[in-house]
Amino acid sequence: MKRWSVILALLLVFAGAAFAQKGKTEKNPYEGYSMNICKGTFSLSVLDPQGQVLHTFPVAIGENPGQKRKSGDCKTPEGVCPVTHIKNVKGVKYDYHDGLGPVEAYGPYFIYLDTPGFKYIGVHGTCPERDDRIGTRDSKGCIRLHNEDLMTVLPYAHPGMTVRIVPGLRDIWEDWLIDRKN
Repeated sequence: MKRWSVILALLLVFAGAAFAQKGKTEKNPYEGYSMNICKGTFSLSVLDPQGQVLHTFPVAIGENPGQKRKSGDCKTPEGVCPVTHIKNVKGVKYDYHDGLGPVEAYGPYFIYLDTPGFKYIGVHGTCPERDDRIGTRDSKGCIRLHNEDLMTVLPYAHPGMTVRIVPGLRDIWEDWLIDRKN
């Protein structure tokens, strides 16, 4: 009887340890890393927790300069926009209405950003038909990277990651003109 008690006690200890381990979440090795997107230089940089730049890549941003004010204005929002989630979007198609028909427009992954008032703004890859437009104002508002650059950024990205989108001079000028009219 004592033997069965010992065996049962050991099983409970192992089961408890396994259950406790299952409930623990692994610490993200990239906690504290951030991204800076500069609209003026069409660039995205990954920074370590000390603010040192690890990688910088060219990006495409919204077709129109200035702060995003309404859906459909084809402007990239500015400010701090944390990552909400990351989704595999390989195979998702979009029609740019450029005569090519639907294409895999977002590359392999979409890093969704929290942009209050606007849905579906994020950092994503591109399609071969638009790869040569990286480094220009060509998106509907998202930040678009070459797919291989996106794959370098992806391991650093995680929900809650700080993403800062900074305006360039043309964006500041456009906003000043709009504010002056109002």
